Amino acid sequence: MTKILSNNTDQIKRHPKQLSDKMIMILVALLASFPALSTDLYLPSLPSMSEQLNCSVSLVSFSLVVFFIVISTSSVFWGPLSDKYGRKPILLVGVPMYIIFSLFCVLSQNIYQLIAARIFQAIGAGASMAVTLAIIKDIFPGKKREKTIALVTVLNGVIPVIAPMIGAQLIRFTSWRGTFVTLTAIGIIVFIFVLFLKETNYELTDLSVLKTTSRLFVVLKNAHFSRLLIAFSVISIPLLGFISVSSLIFVKRFGVSEQVFGIYFGAIAMLFVVGGPIYLFLRNYFKPLPIITVCYIGSLASGILMLTIGQWSPLLFAISVAFGYLSVSTSRPPSSSLLLEQQDTDTGSASSLIQGAFILTGSMGMLIVSYDWSNRIMVLGIMSVILNAGGFILWMYTKARCRIPKHFL
Repeated sequence: MTKILSNNTDQIKRHPKQLSDKMIMILVALLASFPALSTDLYLPSLPSMSEQLNCSVSLVSFSLVVFFIVISTSSVFWGPLSDKYGRKPILLVGVPMYIIFSLFCVLSQNIYQLIAARIFQAIGAGASMAVTLAIIKDIFPGKKREKTIALVTVLNGVIPVIAPMIGAQLIRFTSWRGTFVTLTAIGIIVFIFVLFLKETNYELTDLSVLKTTSRLFVVLKNAHFSRLLIAFSVISIPLLGFISVSSLIFVKRFGVSEQVFGIYFGAIAMLFVVGGPIYLFLRNYFKPLPIITVCYIGSLASGILMLTIGQWSPLLFAISVAFGYLSVSTSRPPSSSLLLEQQDTDTGSASSLIQGAFILTGSMGMLIVSYDWSNRIMVLGIMSVILNAGGFILWMYTKARCRIPKHFL
């Protein structure tokens, strides 16, 4: 039976000298965008990197996959540490680490050095990604939190739109190394923001590091949280799988240029920008639960379209993928908010598990699709249909049993 939670308070908790709401939204969006920035910016370079580094395309693609695997696993451990030491100290460690190893990527002389640098770059980015939702929950309550997640999704959605286009232009004037110089500069800008951030976690735990980390398992024992986490994470598998092979499909299979690929990819990623506003608009007329349900249907339709018309042309393939992107981006604000509501404590652990699970499951998709398949579009379509159907069934089962906040009803 559905459990209804009332809002504890509508008062926003903040340090008296804290950054403004808008500045916090921008900072959180930048922190959350590290995965997209660190991959989408050099996607147009993937086909040429194998030649410049004298290695196979699969090995270059692995540098992309390993980043996602490491950022997702490392973020899971950074989250609990933010419950013990605070959000800001974690960022003061993670962001400089990201900057340093972005420079190591620039200086890499072969693919193996690049992969090693990407591993440590991902660990730094994982610290940033782990605390984004935690900061939002620390500061913004109830409906305000839901709206903030939607607005951050909009800001974060701009990154995948412009990154491939910027990356495509960068390789016209420089090599792939120029993309990592750009990432280094972005990391420095984010670090300046972090310096002005005041601590948002006012309830630091006094547990040991080992016991703090073990709180991850306490959160996972919450059946409502775990089932929702699985249901909301599996739909990311085909989406991140698409990212890893998007340039190969558009450039190699359909024969478009790197610049045209950047336009296609940017147009698809633009749907992450409009998903948040679409949700806020729909929220005026519908409750969050049916909105999430319809988004599952939209993601399922995306897979069906990939298996049919997506094979015919780059435009039709882009339209097929677009349905999935729009559905997922529209569902992210209510799904993330609903997951956070399942936990009254251990916010850092819950936040890192939410972010980490989304990326980790997506990494599995990247590994599967990066294999030398003869028809990667077919593989993406099959994955999308199977996983979205399974996620939809699990969602329908769980939504009638999990804890539902009052503002969701």
